[in-house]
Amino acid sequence: MTAPITASPQRLADTQAKNSAKRILGFDSWAGGSWHFERLLPAFRERGMTFTLVHVGSWGSDTGRPDQEKIGSMNVRDVSFYQGKSFDQILDIERPDAVLLLSTQTFAHRAFLRYCERRSIPSLHLYHGLANVQITDDDKGSHGVARVAYAAFVAARLGKLIKRTFPCYIGALLKTGATLRDWTRFFHDVARLARGLPFPVAAADARTSKVAVYTQADIEHAVRVYGLKAERVVAVGNPDLMRFDVTEKMLGAKNQRNASHLATVMYIDTALALVGLLFKSYGSFIEHLGRTAQALAAHTKKLAFKPHPAHNLAALERDLRGTGVEIVANNDFVARLRNCCACITETTSLALVPALLGMPLLLAAYGELKTQRFGLALTSYPRAYLLEDIADFTAVLQQDAEEFDSKSVSDWIAANSGPLPAGEMPMRIARIMESLIRERQAVAL
Repeated sequence: MTAPITASPQRLADTQAKNSAKRILGFDSWAGGSWHFERLLPAFRERGMTFTLVHVGSWGSDTGRPDQEKIGSMNVRDVSFYQGKSFDQILDIERPDAVLLLSTQTFAHRAFLRYCERRSIPSLHLYHGLANVQITDDDKGSHGVARVAYAAFVAARLGKLIKRTFPCYIGALLKTGATLRDWTRFFHDVARLARGLPFPVAAADARTSKVAVYTQADIEHAVRVYGLKAERVVAVGNPDLMRFDVTEKMLGAKNQRNASHLATVMYIDTALALVGLLFKSYGSFIEHLGRTAQALAAHTKKLAFKPHPAHNLAALERDLRGTGVEIVANNDFVARLRNCCACITETTSLALVPALLGMPLLLAAYGELKTQRFGLALTSYPRAYLLEDIADFTAVLQQDAEEFDSKSVSDWIAANSGPLPAGEMPMRIARIMESLIRERQAVAL
């Protein structure tokens, strides 16, 4: 539930001057990921910190929102609230003690971080998923680009890039004394973006003071991609366990020889069609799900579908009507998962949930997903199988039953569950923010 609120930037600055609480400022591309931040608020309040989220949704990714609103108990402001002021001016108004981001490699985020760096404002990059479910160490990555679909994706955002994003980043380069290397990297990244290529190594201005990852499996990723020392990367726990009410007692609950009598198969997607990857179009993605449901029906199985949050749920319900695909809501996800015989998944960190329960995990590499590549976080799971033909579904489950090794599954779960209890993840983040603020204060003395 959101509600608009009103206050001028100047009044905001005056009020903050009287407030001794440590101020944490979040920065993101839109308000759609606000739940990543909102779950941290109780821990922040307990540690004497306030939190405000600033986003650039009005630039095109989240239009039509109030310039200032409440999402739950969280203060959220679009950049339009600041009446045309630049990022560095926004930082002068907000005067944060530390900054929190969920991603850092877009040009807008990099511009914001350049201004933070110039002001010696410490920053934390909190991963919003498990990176190593994908291939992250080569130029190809996990997903090939569907050229026509990706061209349409880029064309729809070209106006925003030219009008907002590029001027913002170029302005930041100029104001912060960018080097020739910075400018060269900018043009290099624009070229890769136009071709839909991944970034195996992030630009220097995408680096934050510290990085928080879900589990130990991503520490290597943060060190390699962002060039941080390992001691600046902290595993804080998997919030998906908290979000979907997966308790410690539930870990490994499906670590038993496959229950083939269960009639449902779960499918977890990662919205590839919405960003022009692999699928030729959104329609071809819908056809893919329909064909999957039909093929599973030949094996006397039904398909339950857990959509990525980026999907328009109403449109999905309309388009999947009559296909035999049942959409699963967040609050039913784990309960339904526990009554499934297996899970088919794309490259998503949510796939860790069925794996941590101990159930068979079928990595979707069939149809238009035939070139999809999976990272070590998933391929290392003992009950993970590459599904290259949906017709092989029963054969794969038979292979799983024959090769089942309960101990290897238990060992994998222990190594990949992350710090427990997962419910303490927000407090771990709050403590990191405190440590960053203390470090800044010590340098200032």
